[in-house]
Amino acid sequence: MKLTQKRLGIIIVLFLIVVVSFMLFYPKNEEKPIESLPINEFGENEVNQKLPLTLEVGEDDKKPETIAYRLWFDLIQSFKDEGLIENAYFKRFHFLEGDENDFVVAVVYQVEPRENTHTSFGEVNEEGLVDNIVWKLRIRKDSRLIYTLESFEKSTDTLIGLPPVQDEESYQKEAGIEPHEDFRYEIANEMLKITYDNGKGWVEVPATMEELFGGDYSGSKEDLIDGSYIINPQKTAFVLVSGEEMYLLMTMDQGKTWNKVLIKDQLPSVRQRFIGFTSEKDGYLIFTCDRTMSFEANFVMKTHDGGKTWEMAGLVEETQRLVTSGGFINDMLGFISFGTVNVMDEPPRPSLYRTDDGGGNWEEVEVPIPDEYKEIFTIAEIPVFKDGHGTLIVNQGPNGDYLGGKVLAKYTSEDEGKTWVFSSLIDPNNVLGEER
Repeated sequence: MKLTQKRLGIIIVLFLIVVVSFMLFYPKNEEKPIESLPINEFGENEVNQKLPLTLEVGEDDKKPETIAYRLWFDLIQSFKDEGLIENAYFKRFHFLEGDENDFVVAVVYQVEPRENTHTSFGEVNEEGLVDNIVWKLRIRKDSRLIYTLESFEKSTDTLIGLPPVQDEESYQKEAGIEPHEDFRYEIANEMLKITYDNGKGWVEVPATMEELFGGDYSGSKEDLIDGSYIINPQKTAFVLVSGEEMYLLMTMDQGKTWNKVLIKDQLPSVRQRFIGFTSEKDGYLIFTCDRTMSFEANFVMKTHDGGKTWEMAGLVEETQRLVTSGGFINDMLGFISFGTVNVMDEPPRPSLYRTDDGGGNWEEVEVPIPDEYKEIFTIAEIPVFKDGHGTLIVNQGPNGDYLGGKVLAKYTSEDEGKTWVFSSLIDPNNVLGEER
């Protein structure tokens, strides 16, 4: 027994000697240093080395901005092919000066450099992009379809090519729009309340949530349906829908007494409802019903006794597209917006109709979108008028993403809305100011 234990001890000792010897004398694998990728440069020198750049454009490429895009695209593509940049995205091209033979076009774009690329054109943001790079491209026409990009010049004017920009406050002042924070409503615990003194006192409205949100409506019930009410000390009114009947609930004494008037019955699935008064006696109600897919019926009703009785005034027969907004400037002049027109092979455009006979006859009016903003500004709102001067806003629609989706296009009219001219952009959130 002792002999066996002695042999076992010798074996263990020998094993340990072998292990230690192996660790001491066996050559270790030396870790090879990781080779760092070479740093590439994308800057002025690299761009200038590729200039002048010449190419042949297509027969339809006649505008200076289009020709500039072709040259810029080829130039950027060469850096992509060399692995310096991942991608580039232009924001706009804008003609600055010159004639058809020699001209300058500005381009504002963003670039996504490769991980091993350093650029002197700006800082890389969290999304991996260098934003708002501005180049002035000098271009020469060599022959009928041959053009050469001779040189480029950097600029820090990130708003280059944009029209005049207004903030929301100055626009409202110019258009005569006066927000009344004193007159507002609140929905709490299934009850609608209104105030005329900015919340110091509240009046309950004798209407149910089912009536306020009745008909073809599936949106939020935290806010009233746009256009379905007016609140001011002289006249407060709410459009109510119950089954196939539509009513007007109205007070003339700030909620002390209320009158409920039947406007019309036998209405299948009322959707939009836009109520308003252009004088003490004259008022309008534009409403839609019986929606099927992207089509619905539209109607205009009028009152001339302050809302006590209503009669049918007309409809827009030319189209049954979905209505987005509607309103009257006075008893005769009115507008209805039918959102966006989408026609094959054409960019989407606003659809705005006008009447000057109280709603009996309607004609579509043109809202000309500048080329650089086509497919961006697509839905016309109802214009406002002050001292004969009309102002129309065109928004980007629910899916707009240009500069965050909130920037608006402003148009003006001097002939009661028969024609409209693009004037400027309106920047409610100051996103354009932040780009400087």
